[in-house]
This record gives sequence, structure tokens and C-alpha cells, in this order.
Amino acid sequence: MNRHGTTTIFSTPRNAARARVLATIAGLLLGGTAAAAADLGSGCCADLEERIAELEATTVRAGGRKMSLQITGQVSHVIMAWNDGAEKNVYVQENAQSQNRIGFQGKARINSEWSAGFRLEFQPRAYRSSFANQLALGASNGQTITAYNTGSASIRHAHWVIESPTYGTFTVGRNFEAAFGTSTISLVNPDGFSGMNGPGFANAGFFVRRAGGDRALSALTWQNFAYIRNGDGPTPMDYAHTNSSVRYTTPFLFGRTKTSGLQLSANWGMDDAWTAAVRYAEDFGTFRVAAGFGYSGWTGIDRGMCSLGAATGTVVLPETGSNVSCYGIQASASILHAATGLYVSGGGAQMTDNNASAALLARSAGVTGNADNSSGAWWLQLGWQARLNGLGNTIFWGQYVEYNTGLGVNNNLLQTVAANDSINSFSAPAFLTGTRTGVWGGGVSQEITAAAMTLYAGFHTYSTEGTLMNVATGVTRKANAIDDMQVLYTGATIRF
Repeated sequence: MNRHGTTTIFSTPRNAARARVLATIAGLLLGGTAAAAADLGSGCCADLEERIAELEATTVRAGGRKMSLQITGQVSHVIMAWNDGAEKNVYVQENAQSQNRIGFQGKARINSEWSAGFRLEFQPRAYRSSFANQLALGASNGQTITAYNTGSASIRHAHWVIESPTYGTFTVGRNFEAAFGTSTISLVNPDGFSGMNGPGFANAGFFVRRAGGDRALSALTWQNFAYIRNGDGPTPMDYAHTNSSVRYTTPFLFGRTKTSGLQLSANWGMDDAWTAAVRYAEDFGTFRVAAGFGYSGWTGIDRGMCSLGAATGTVVLPETGSNVSCYGIQASASILHAATGLYVSGGGAQMTDNNASAALLARSAGVTGNADNSSGAWWLQLGWQARLNGLGNTIFWGQYVEYNTGLGVNNNLLQTVAANDSINSFSAPAFLTGTRTGVWGGGVSQEITAAAMTLYAGFHTYSTEGTLMNVATGVTRKANAIDDMQVLYTGATIRF
């Protein structure tokens, strides 16, 4: 186990292998009788080199190359209690905010300046918290049940790397895009469902429920109603880990150390998607500061939360015509007072769909204005990190997150709310044209350094409201009131 928490399986420098073989043979020779030990004539070791060559030939090697190999990963599962205003239950889930994963990475030095390497990482999915819902254990109530047993495996990383401490890092293949994480930077990272994305990963799959009346479930989930739809999380302002691209990252620039200052990165790939980002980290006495800004743009239909626009002069179902035209911006910052452990982190992100108005005009003859083409979120977290026991750091945190979405787009199509849906205030087919969701939360995490483990517990309370538009007339109206929801959870993550 090295200091980074990864396990080195083997490394094959020839000299190290020879040293191990010599040590083994020496042990065997020295373990003989006193008479044999005293006999240092030429006959005792005539075949030593031959034995070394034979043993070297049977040594386990990394594909016969000089590349080292490491296995890394984590397992994170949570016990989650929930209450949607009319029903409550307790589930055991994979923590979708910090997914199970296992990976392999290697590195070899080319010369004194350059190194090459690779990374392969997989995500074994099992009962993800973001897919759980009220119907997961068998009841139907006339609704389509999202698959509860979400057992599968997906690829997170698959790329090769060439890097230099002077000239930077180049990666080619499936990787996080440059802007990934620039909206959620925090110098203290409590585990569980904290941060801007955490609340959504805990309840995204649950159906929203009408408040009052028959308290019936809607056909829309919190992901489809309250958050940005059909992405890699509740607020997918970028390609996240679905990007296959070429990426370049500079070394740290203008910093006080080799790991502080400014760092620039950019990538291009997929269907003409590109991203640029800048990050900053530095210590100023007892204060530590970190910040970042990212920009993402894409024109392919890979991102389903962006509309396709519409064919000129026609009303079509579904929308056809122009390609996707979306861009996202995101930023965040964090300040930690190292002496006391007090910290504050926060940030936000916004996505703009340039085709939203064209798509809405093509679908509704009664529309006279433009659609709300922006969706975004912002968050603020306050906390305290302290060494209260011999196990490791203890982190207490509290936060507020707000999500504001514009025109509802799912799989590149406008979201239609059925006339008989419990949240439809028109009793006629309607579009979802905007939502506002607020989430209060807090929790505590306990690191167990000796086991590379973090125990966590926390809660979130959710409230949301939405706006609908009558498909035929273009009239807008508030959706029927929706019940608040509460989630209480506890679990652990073990890293290796």
C-alpha cells in the first residue's frame, strides 16, 4: 500500500528482480551446513548465473514491459430513510454521489523529462440511490417502474497519458472533461450527499407527489421535474465522465510551490464538444484558497437536456432541424482556515439552450413569446473540520442548494405533462416550462485513516414548484402544489 492509498501489484526493473533472486539463493546457501558454508571453492557457485536466468524467466511481469501497475477503487453504500409527504420507507443503496468503482493505472518513465501511462476504471452499478423510487419494492399505482435492480457496469476512464512536469499532461481517450468539477470545488469534502450535486443523487429517481387532494404520484420524477434532465447527474453542465476526447493540462503556473498557482486545461472530442477551464490553489499563511472556472460547448445530440430546435415554418413531432446548440459555464471557490478548521465553499453553474424558443414555437401554435432557455444551480456550504479523536478528521457541515430550470427538455424533446397527471393544473396536455427547487441539508463525516474509510450521516429537506404551459393555447400557469420530501441517510465509503 503506498501513501496515495493504492496497491502496487508489481514493478519489473531488471535490477530489482536480480536482487530478489540473489537474496533468495543466498538465503538457501547460507541455510546449509557449517561445512558447506565454509567451502568457498569455485565449485559451490558455478551454476549461479544459470539459476538466476532461470528464475528471472519465471518472474511475474507487467506484460514484459517496464510499466508499473496499480489497482485503485472504492465501495460506498448507504442506508437511506425517506418521506415524500404521504409515504415513507428505508432502502439500502449504492451511493450514486460517490459510486462504486475499480480501476487499473500504470506509469513508466521514458526519460528524465517524460513519462507515459494509462488508466482503466469501471463502475459496477448496484441499486443506485439515484434510481430508487416509491414503487421500487413492487407497488405499481399505474406508473412505469424505473428498474430498481440497476446492476450493470460502465466505463469511467479508458485513456493513455504522456506527461512532463515542465510541459504538462496530454491524455487521449475516455476521461473527465476539463471543466468537470469546477462548480463543486471544496477544500474539505464531507462524504455522503453533500455539495451541489449531492441532494439530487439521493432523491432524483423518486416520483414527485401532489400535495393535498388525492396525494397521487406524478409520472415525473424529481430528476425530470426539479433538476436538469437526462444528464450525468442532477446538474450536468458538462460531459462529466462520458467524454472521449483529447485533453491537455498545463503544469501549475506562478505558484509558490510546484502544486500551487494557476492551472489551465482544455479538451475536444465527442461530437464537436469542447471545454476550457482554469483552476487556482494557494496558501496564504493559515488560509488556503482554491477556485475554478469552466466553459463547455457542444452541438451533438449526446446531451439530451438540449433541444434540437424545429424545422422552419412547420409544427413537427418530435422536433427536427438544427443540431443541438448548448453551452454551460460553472465556477466555485473554497476558503479554509487551517488553524481552526473552519471553511466555506460555494459556487454555481448555468446551461443555455440556444434552440429552446424555436423548439417551443414549433410545438405550440399559441406561443407568442420566447422560452426560458437557461437552467442553473447555486450552492453554499459552511463547515468545520477538526481532529476530535485518534481515528481521523471529523467534519460537520450545513448547506443550501437551489436549482432553477427553464424549458423542460428530455432526450432532446420538450417534456409534456399528460392531461390526467396529478400535478397538471390545466387538465389538458401541457409543457413543463420552468421549476424552482430549494434544498436544506447538513451532516457529519468521520474519517478512519487506518482503514481508508469514511463514515457519514446526513439529511436533506426538499421543496419544489413548477410552471406549465398549455400546449394548445400557450397560456402558462403554476403546476399543482407538490409535497416536500425528506431524506435521512448514513453509510460509509472504503477506498483502496
